[in-house]
Amino acid sequence: MATPTLPFDSSQVHPEIVLQNHNSAPLEKPAQLTRRQFLQNKLGELKKLAVGDGIPHTPSHEDTLRMRHETNLHISRIWHLEGEKRKIGPGNNTTHFDDAIYLARALYSMYFTRIFRINDLPPEILANIFRYVVWPVPDPATGILFRLWLTWTCRRWREIAIADFTIWNAVWFRDRAPYKRSWAFLERARSAPLDLRLSSHETKHISVEEMGKLLDRLLPHIPQIRIFIYLGSTWEHIALLLDKLQQAGRDGIQPTSLERLEIHRTGALDYGTYGFIKPTSLFNGQRTPRLQYFSLNGVHVDWSTPTFQNLQTIDIRKLPLELSPTISRFREILVNCPALRKLCLDGAGPQFDLYDPPPFPIIMSKLKVLCISDFSAQYARHVFTHFTAPELVDLTFINMTGEDYSPLYDLLANRFPNIKLLTMYAVDMVPKCRSMTRWLNSMPKLSYLRVANLPPSFFELFLLDPRVVESPYEQHPLPAAILAPRLEVVESHPSVIRFVTQFVARRRVVGAPVRRVYVTRPKDIPANTNFQVAYTELMKVTDVHFMFNGTRTPEEDAILAE
Repeated sequence: MATPTLPFDSSQVHPEIVLQNHNSAPLEKPAQLTRRQFLQNKLGELKKLAVGDGIPHTPSHEDTLRMRHETNLHISRIWHLEGEKRKIGPGNNTTHFDDAIYLARALYSMYFTRIFRINDLPPEILANIFRYVVWPVPDPATGILFRLWLTWTCRRWREIAIADFTIWNAVWFRDRAPYKRSWAFLERARSAPLDLRLSSHETKHISVEEMGKLLDRLLPHIPQIRIFIYLGSTWEHIALLLDKLQQAGRDGIQPTSLERLEIHRTGALDYGTYGFIKPTSLFNGQRTPRLQYFSLNGVHVDWSTPTFQNLQTIDIRKLPLELSPTISRFREILVNCPALRKLCLDGAGPQFDLYDPPPFPIIMSKLKVLCISDFSAQYARHVFTHFTAPELVDLTFINMTGEDYSPLYDLLANRFPNIKLLTMYAVDMVPKCRSMTRWLNSMPKLSYLRVANLPPSFFELFLLDPRVVESPYEQHPLPAAILAPRLEVVESHPSVIRFVTQFVARRRVVGAPVRRVYVTRPKDIPANTNFQVAYTELMKVTDVHFMFNGTRTPEEDAILAE
C-alpha cells in the first residue's frame, strides 16, 4: 500500500521548531538545565497547549476538521524529521533531531486522541478495550483508579463499564469503613468469580471488630471467590480469619471456585504463647477442588486437612519447625500434588528428623521453580534428600550464610541438569570452592543469572576453567572450558554492579560474552557516584537496561513459558 501523502512545509518542521503555528521558540537548552529537565519542561508546555482550558465540550464540525488537519501536520513533521536525521548518517551527533522527534511524537499523541472516534465503536469492542485497561495494572491501587476513571469520562463509558461485571470482580478493601466503594465494586461484579484482597497493617489498620463485620458479610460469597489474599498485622486478625473460614466450613459453605489462597502475617513474626492460636482446619476440612495456589507467611494451620492436594504452587514462609508439617506429612503433600510447578520454602519447611532417613526421594517431574531461603546447610541437605526435580529450570538460593555449604553443593551436583535461571542472593562461599564449581558445572543450560550481595569470588568461578578448579594439579587438554557457556543474561542488584561490570568485561575477553545486563534501579542514583561510574563502564561492554524491583524480564518470561 502506498504511503499516504500529507501536505507539509519543510520550513515548519525544522528540528528547532516544535510547535506548529504557535510562535514556539527554538530548541535551545538553557545551560542550567539538564537535557531531561529541558524535555520535561517542553513537554509540559505542549500539554497546556493541547488541552487548552481543560473544559470538556463537543467539538463542532469545523473544530474536527481543524484538529484532523493539525494531526496530519504532526505526522508529516515526524516523517520529515526522521528523514533529515537519516541524512546525517551514523557517527554524527543527532541529539538535536532526537529531541525534536521526541517532542513531535508527544504532541501528535495529544492531538490524535481528540479526533479518534472511539465512541463510534460497538459496545462489546469498547468493553473489551476497557478490560485491557484495568486488568494488566502494576498494583491494585492503580487498578482501582483506572476503574473510576472509566466511569468518570462520559455517560456512554460509564454505562458500558458498569454493565461489564468482569471489570469489577477484582476488589481490594482499602477504602475506609464501611467500605462503600468496595461493596459497590462487589455488587457490580454480580455473579462473576471474585478476586478479593483484604489487608490490615500500619498504614491501613482495620480493627478486629470491623474485620469481623467485614468477614461476616463476605462469608456468603465464599462459593464465588476465586482468589483470596489476606494480610493481617496481628495474631488477633489472623485468628479471626482462620476461625471464620473454619466456621464457614461448618455451615456448609463450600469454596468450590477457590483457585488461589494467600494468608500473610505482616507484623512481628514472634510466635509467643498464644494459646488460642491452635492449628486451624481450613474450611473445616472441606475439599477445595479447584485450589492451585497456596501461600502461608508466618501462619500455621492444621496440615492434615485435604486442602493440600493437586496444588500447582506451594509457598510457605517464616514458620518454626514445631508448627510445620512432619516430614511424613510433607512427603504426602508432595505425592498428592503431582502437578506441582513451584515450591517456595522461605524459613519454613518440614520438621527435622535425623533418625528417620527417607526410603526414597520423591520425583517431582512437573516442578519447574524452586526457592530455598534461610536454611542451614544441614537442614537444606535434609530437605533435598526427600525429593528431586529433573525438569527444574528456575532455582533460587537466598540468605545461605554463616557456615560452609559445600556439603549441600556436593549433594546437588548433577541433580538439576536443566536449570536455565539461577538466583543467588546473599550466599557465602570460600574462594575457588570446588563443590560449588562442580555443582555449577553440572548445569550446562544455565543462561540467566540473577545476583545480589555476593562476594567477588563467586563471579571469578565463571571466568576459570572448571577442570582446573576441581583438579588444580592435573594437566587438561585444550581448548579451555568455562562455566555456563550459554550464559547470556545477568540481572544485577546495585550492591554487586561493580563486580558484575568486571565479570562481564572478562567474559567478553575469554570468548563467552554476556548479551544483556538488567540492573535493578536504585533509589539514590544522583547521589550514588560509585554506581554511576560502574554503570557507565558496564554500558561500554554490553547492552544494559534498568528495571524496577519485582518486575520480570522478557528472557525470564520466555524461560518460564517453555
